This record gives sequence, structure tokens and C-alpha cells, in this order.
Amino acid sequence: MKKFKKAILPIALSISVIGLAGCSAGGTKYISSKAGDVTEKDIVESIGASQLSKTATSMMIQKVLLDKYKNKIDQKSIDEQLQKAQEQYGGKDKFEQLLKQQGFTLDKYKDGLKVKAAQTLLINDYAGTNDEKLKESYEKNKHQYHLAHILISVKSESNPNGLSDEEAKKKAEDVLKKLKDGGDFATLAKENSNDTANASNGGDLGWSSKEDNSFVKEFKDAAYALSKDKTSDVVKTSFGYHIIKVLDEKDSSFDELKPALAEKAAEEAVKKDTTIVSKALKKLFEEYNVKSSNSDVEAYIKSMLEGTAAAQ
Repeated sequence: MKKFKKAILPIALSISVIGLAGCSAGGTKYISSKAGDVTEKDIVESIGASQLSKTATSMMIQKVLLDKYKNKIDQKSIDEQLQKAQEQYGGKDKFEQLLKQQGFTLDKYKDGLKVKAAQTLLINDYAGTNDEKLKESYEKNKHQYHLAHILISVKSESNPNGLSDEEAKKKAEDVLKKLKDGGDFATLAKENSNDTANASNGGDLGWSSKEDNSFVKEFKDAAYALSKDKTSDVVKTSFGYHIIKVLDEKDSSFDELKPALAEKAAEEAVKKDTTIVSKALKKLFEEYNVKSSNSDVEAYIKSMLEGTAAAQ
């Protein structure tokens, strides 16, 4: 799931009371009982100035980002990401239930995707990454491969439940034989693959290109040598034994790849200059005249923009 923190929502309820603790004896009563009440003041004191400052600042960052880039966020890409997340977790109903357990709604999750897209735009704007530069990357990545695999993992320190090398290789060869005899790849992946991230989806690894992927060398050398509907022999990597299939391949349009290319460019910009986010936010805050009358919040904003704020 995307980066949401369960604490944000309950804390957000009391953001409006920053600095109000001294305005009355206790402020608005949230809960009453014979044992006493829970008031705004109680909540603020319980949360603490530091966490409250972080949350208030985070909310303001979201506000200015979404206002700045409201007309540039690719809504189609947001919808596609949401659809992909729902499919990954077993459909819309199951996904909504999972979000509910974390204290969120589908709309809040979607807002998070928009904020992430706006952050990407902010970083790329500051770095000077425009469509012309993205198109240079596009030319290297436009030919896309839709891959799937079946992994028979080998026992190791990080995977004590894997098979021995000999057993894993034999099992992979047996699965390959079933494929050659007409077995369905997705079905065999669900039944045999040890890659828990995608086994239930028939081993689906999504779309990638030769230039932009996260696969180890042995895997990518075998995968991108295949053409549509072709299946590899057994391929050994540090993870175990794989059988790889190219489900489809195509030349994608620039608009299709632009969101992913932009996100990749932003990631590279941050790797190159770890202070770029703070510098870009400082410029944005100046543009929007962001300030606070609360000394704790103001101090936190200052430290964040200087890159010295403590990590949440």
C-alpha cells in the first residue's frame, strides 16, 4: 500500500486547535464521562508539540502542492494506479476494507496518490526536468515487455524455507516440462511459484523495458531475449530457479510512460542531490507565503527547510 500513516487522521482532528490550549479552561469536550472529560487541551498535550508540528506542516505541504499542481496532475495515471492497487489486494471491496482497518478511505488513498504526483512535479520543476528531457528517456524505454515468472526458491539465510539447490532445480525442470506439454503458465505459477508478491496473479511482473527494470542480470538477460508468448528455459539467479514468459510486448506512447519516467527522473534527482526536496519546498513556501503564528510549528518548518528536522 502507498505511504499513509495511520496516525495522521486522528492527529488531524486536533490540528485546528494548535495554540488554543490557553484560550479556555479546556476547550471543546470530545468525550464526557463521570470520570472526567477529554478536551481539546488534553488531546493537544497528549500528542505533544513536536508531533503536532510535524503533522500540521505535512498537511500544509499537501495543500500547497495540490494547489500548485492541480492542473498538471495526470488524473488518468492516478486512476490507473488506484485500479492496480485494488487488483493487487483482491478487488475494490477488499481494498476498501483494508484501508478502513488502517483508518483510511478510498478518497484519502487517492489524495495520497495525487500528493505523490505533485511531489514528483515539484522536484522535476526545481531540477529543470521538462518534457524534452523526459522524451530522451522515453526513446530508450518505449519498447515495453509484459513479463511473468515462476520462481522455485533455494534455501538460504534469508529464505530458510527454500528447497535445496538440487531439489529446486528439479522442481523447476518439472514445471517447465508441464508448460511444454501444454500447461497454463498462470495456473502453474499460482500452484508452484514461491514469489509471494505475484504468484497469486499468475506470476505477473507487469511492464518494463530493457533500460529500466530492477531485475538481476541473469534474469534480465534471459527475459529480454524472448519475444511475445515465448517461455525461457530454467534460469538460475541468486533467488533460485525461474521460468520466464513474455506475455506481451509493445511500443508505448510518450503519454503512457510519462508518469513513470517523471517519477524515475525525480528519484534520480534526489539521489544526485539529497537536499533538493528541502530547497524546492522552501521556494514553494515562499511563493505561497507559508508561515505560522505558533512558535513550535514555525521552528519545525524552519528546521525542515534547512534539512535538519528529525525524521518522522
